[in-house]
Amino acid sequence: MRKKTYSTNDIAKMCDVTINTVVNWMKDGSLKEYRTKGGHRRIKEKDLMDFLKEYNIPVMTEERILVVDDDPAIRSGLKQFLELEGYKVDVAYNGFRAGKIFQDKNHKLVILDLVMPGLDGFDVCKAIRESESGKQTKIILLTGYLSKANRQKAKKVGVDKYQAKPVDSESLLKEIKKLIR
Repeated sequence: MRKKTYSTNDIAKMCDVTINTVVNWMKDGSLKEYRTKGGHRRIKEKDLMDFLKEYNIPVMTEERILVVDDDPAIRSGLKQFLELEGYKVDVAYNGFRAGKIFQDKNHKLVILDLVMPGLDGFDVCKAIRESESGKQTKIILLTGYLSKANRQKAKKVGVDKYQAKPVDSESLLKEIKKLIR
């Protein structure tokens, strides 16, 4: 979140609810508000953060993540988990498709499988890093093939985080938040 104050419309979009729901939160005292001279409702960032934390409400963000894995169960599991955390998620089943999706959208982070048919994770990472938009994108490489050689190659092609499969979703989420912020 980048603003210091929020309107009811801003909060409705972030929380994926209606403006009436936000107004009801204010009316019942759950969400602290103040009014502008013109009578518009505004919420301070700290009050909003306290409210979201207290009621465990995930926030929809503009941060987009690309998940690339040839295993449909991993793709769909990560997509579902990350969307519940408020991220916008695209998926690709191979490196070629990942390149097309990455080119069309602005991804803050890519979660990339190492071993895939066609282009492997190293090739995809290298292609992302060579693109103008990919220089700032964070990349997490997931693999069931942990080795010193793979770790070194991952670092060489520009991977930000090298992580073992099977993935612990909570530790992955912690890494995502750390990399994105």
